[in-house]
Amino acid sequence: MSDKLGTVIGLLIGATLVIFGIIWPDHLSNYYLYQLREFEMTLESLKQNGAPIEQIRAHQAGFQAFQDSWFGSISRFADLKSLLIVLGGAYAATLVAFRFGDAIRAFIFIGHVFMRAKQDEDFLEVYHTVLKLSEKRVNKQMITDEEIAAVSNNDLRNWLQDFIAVEIVTEEMIEEIIRSEIEMYNYRSYEEIDLLEFMGRACPAFGMIGTVVGLILMLGSTTSGGADIAGVMGGMSVALITTLYGVLLAQIIFLPIASKRYQIKETQVLLMEMMREGLLYLKRRELPETAAKDLIIYLPPKLRKKILLEEQAAMNQDLGL
Repeated sequence: MSDKLGTVIGLLIGATLVIFGIIWPDHLSNYYLYQLREFEMTLESLKQNGAPIEQIRAHQAGFQAFQDSWFGSISRFADLKSLLIVLGGAYAATLVAFRFGDAIRAFIFIGHVFMRAKQDEDFLEVYHTVLKLSEKRVNKQMITDEEIAAVSNNDLRNWLQDFIAVEIVTEEMIEEIIRSEIEMYNYRSYEEIDLLEFMGRACPAFGMIGTVVGLILMLGSTTSGGADIAGVMGGMSVALITTLYGVLLAQIIFLPIASKRYQIKETQVLLMEMMREGLLYLKRRELPETAAKDLIIYLPPKLRKKILLEEQAAMNQDLGL
């Protein structure tokens, strides 16, 4: 039911925004056009009232100063109609294309990218934790709840509690459960990535819709007696700025964030695979040296080299070299 509601809402939002882009006055959408309209109206009033030439020139100089200012330059690119047509239209299409709940959480998905990604220290912590616990398992010592609670990685801590502290869980069960966890994480991550990529593709499309709307408005501003300058500029601003917004939102926000989300997913999957291997070594009570040879493969080359050098130095110290 909620998905059908989301589809209807998306269609209504999309249609409303296109109509809004057609009927909403340009000077109430773009501050630069508002200032241009005020300048033209005041200038026409001064001329009709026979104002002194000095007053007219002062009025023209004031508008010229606004045009040359940084605020005047920036205000040319700020257009409410264009933003709503592109961003609102893309989101409306997302409501139609995806489940209602996922579309509502779209901006939460964007926020996930700004969370801390798995860094080298996360892999290093799993490596050292498994080796330390492997030594206790080989010596038939009990892993205490305090040691498990001290593990900062949530997944590893929970799996140690569920699989290693409880002896009845078999290797096959550990393998199956963690692989299912990885598959589900992959599935959920691809849902977020697909949604972000869809919005990245939709933004330029709605930018082109805004361009068509702007060109139609611009042609409508021309009459047999000439053209309304403010009207032509309003239509042109919608036509050009919507295209600009569509490209910028796609190429700077949605598609790069989707790519980064994919990289975060790949790193997390690799870390989960490393934890799976480590838990199996703990379950089999393998020697720490045996586990180290396998787990070190998951480490980045820089950390791998650092650990090998440390182990070599420790070995030389033990041999008295």
